[in-house]
Order: sequence, then structure tokens, then C-alpha cells
Amino acid sequence: MGQFSMTISAVAGSVLSDNQHGYEPERDYRYVEINRALRQAHPGIVARILDGVAERGGQAAQDPDTDLIRINDEFTASVVLARCFETQGGSLRWRIRLDTGLVPDITIAVRMDELNEVPRDYYLLPSIDMTMAKLRLAEQNGLSLDAYRFDTLDYFYALAGRARITEAA
Repeated sequence: MGQFSMTISAVAGSVLSDNQHGYEPERDYRYVEINRALRQAHPGIVARILDGVAERGGQAAQDPDTDLIRINDEFTASVVLARCFETQGGSLRWRIRLDTGLVPDITIAVRMDELNEVPRDYYLLPSIDMTMAKLRLAEQNGLSLDAYRFDTLDYFYALAGRARITEAA
């Protein structure tokens, strides 16, 4: 962790600690704890995706340097967790930042539920169709984005899986 990150963590931790002792900051800093929890959850979600590909006969490995997942030596995927937040009007929103540096073939955007505890749904975003580095999602986003939305990763696993080909007699 860089010096800047450590400083931000120390300040945020101090503010959160003060808040527990009766100090009410003008800004809601709960997102700091949520982001920390999501960073801790990320490796487990990636591991489940790797296992899901393997269970369907595919091969998947995560590059330790880039965190990109290489599937069947054919394409790459990146996993992004999107924190849920509520607007002042009570609507749910998610921000997704696509990896424009590494440009994976597919970004698996995991939209978290309202409590940011479990995945709500998944967006399989092909880089060829994504023209913006950042996406702002609502509960309903229209066909241009929701065409990529899935309740489970079964479609992704079917894409990554392998079928055994039998020889003709």
C-alpha cells in the first residue's frame, strides 16, 4: 500500500472512530467500510468464478500481476464489484469503472445488493461494445445496458465451458 493510501486509510479510520464516539461528520463515511469489505470479498468472488469455469470443463487462471482471468487461453475477463448506494430520492445506483489500461475482453461487473453483502446480479460487458470508462447504473437501464445483465453467471460459464466432441464411427 502506498503512502497516500495509508494516509487516507488512517484519516478515514480516525473519522469512523470519532463517529462511533458521538461525532457526526457532515459527510457519510460508511462507504469507506463498505469499500474495504468489498476489497476483502473480491478474491472469494473471483475464486468462485474460476471454480465455475472449471466445473463446466473450461480452464481459467488469474494472472497475479494484473488480476485478469485468462479463460481457455482464448479470452480475458476482469471482475469488478459495484457498490450499491442510495440517492437522496431513495433510488439505488451503482458505478462501474472499466479497466481501460488492461482492456479485458469481458468485464464481469458484479452489482452488489442494497446492503453490499451479496451479488444482486451480473453484467457481462464486452470491451468491444463499451465506449466509456465509467458506467452509472440504475435499477433499470434500458436495453443498451440491460441486454448484458444476468441474474447468475450461468451464461458466462456456458460461454467458457467446453463440450466433449465424440468421433463419428
